Amino acid sequence: MTDLVTRPITIPTAALLTSRGRGAVATVRLVGDFGLVDAPAPPLFRAANGRPVAQQSVDQTVFGQWGANADVSEDVVLCRSDKNIIEVHCHGGEAATAAILSDLESRGCEIVTWQHQAEQLGGRFEAECLEALSHATTTQTADLILEQHAGVLRREIEGIHNLANDGGPDPNQLIVERLDALLRWADFGLHLSKPWQVVLAGRPNVGKSSLINALVGFSRSIVYDQPGTTRDVVTAETAIEGWPVQFSDTAGLRDGGDAVEMAGIERTRETLAEADCCILLFDTSRAPHVDDRQLLTEWPDAIHVAHKCDLPNVWDSAELESALPVSSVTGVGLEELAGRIIARLIPIVPTTGTPVPICQRQVELLTRAREEIVAGRLAGATASLGECLR
Repeated sequence: MTDLVTRPITIPTAALLTSRGRGAVATVRLVGDFGLVDAPAPPLFRAANGRPVAQQSVDQTVFGQWGANADVSEDVVLCRSDKNIIEVHCHGGEAATAAILSDLESRGCEIVTWQHQAEQLGGRFEAECLEALSHATTTQTADLILEQHAGVLRREIEGIHNLANDGGPDPNQLIVERLDALLRWADFGLHLSKPWQVVLAGRPNVGKSSLINALVGFSRSIVYDQPGTTRDVVTAETAIEGWPVQFSDTAGLRDGGDAVEMAGIERTRETLAEADCCILLFDTSRAPHVDDRQLLTEWPDAIHVAHKCDLPNVWDSAELESALPVSSVTGVGLEELAGRIIARLIPIVPTTGTPVPICQRQVELLTRAREEIVAGRLAGATASLGECLR
């Protein structure tokens, strides 16, 4: 934590670092003058070793009681992690953390979010890295964000900033090339903290819900043989090969239906247009319908699935020549389908040490810097790069 403290602390702040709600342990962090914990009397924390917080060693864990009123105190563990940072670990749940935050606020401490506090300590760039990390849902994506946080991304942006700031014979082309190399990974980097969106679509009753259940491994979607059952977009998240994926089970696409179903179909088309990957299902145990052929024409780049391949196929093989045979009942084709999904979403993975922007603000500022360079405005590019590092 010590390396975060890069800017002066004026007003002491306190933030809840752990998620709200019931849990085993919760943590509140205080940044700034923690003399307010020791004084005025009575102190908010009474250590078992009898020493005030100001006399506790950095990185020493201390057991004690929290609360100005000894009769209603809370058992806590306190750690002074830096000369002006302490962390208070208490029983999980709303009551204990609310009491600690209320006590600190009564002594003049400002209650803020952990994101605000991270920015207070290390700047916006630091806060963005930690925010992205908090949303990572797999070890693989967390490791990639941690690599950027450890300095890979900052060093590259600093290098480009220095190049733009120092000038030279003609740095513009080199700056553009390095910015392009960064922005190449923009979409990938943004997805490290939010899942890739995969949408399943097809005519009613082709088995979209069953296929999502099979891919995710539990019954998240409603399975029923009545057309129009899924009238809104139902989602389920999983990880494939370490990458987070959100599947969307959409309303069946067909002409006709009541007003509610047609609204669901319209929402399906909107979701398909926004998806990172589209999967079209065709029930090959039933004769092809005109709507099936329309879908093939409308979405030629989607992954096509010949579903219910455990049943007799009544389609002309030429019509779904490139489709993958899959059965949600027997599991045939599921592993290959998962592989195709990842190949479509992430055709290339950056090698270790590759700088990758990981939030929208970084992408926007890097894009603006490139535009400024191309327009011949070196000062504007330098400003955008500097803002990205703050």
